[in-house]
Amino acid sequence: MPKGFKAGGRKKGTPNKTTEKAKELFNAIMSRQIDKMESALDEIYGDSKTKYIDAVTKLAQYFLPKKTDITSNDKEIEGFIVKSVSDADRNDSK
Repeated sequence: MPKGFKAGGRKKGTPNKTTEKAKELFNAIMSRQIDKMESALDEIYGDSKTKYIDAVTKLAQYFLPKKTDITSNDKEIEGFIVKSVSDADRNDSK
């Protein structure tokens, strides 16, 4: 068989049904825990703001997608200009 030949299994792009069901179950369980999580975070905040920030940061990775470079293929992009906005510039625009 030629190298890279795939026989059987799911076609590319076909979702894994088991993974999909597991995600649905987890989301259903977690949606019922929102009040408890909010209360726990409030308690952590009261005890230590540093621990609170640590907890929120750890939770964020499960709710916010990680950014991935999908446009440059690790090559320098020509003609791309990065501008920064200082606090003074922001205040001038108000």
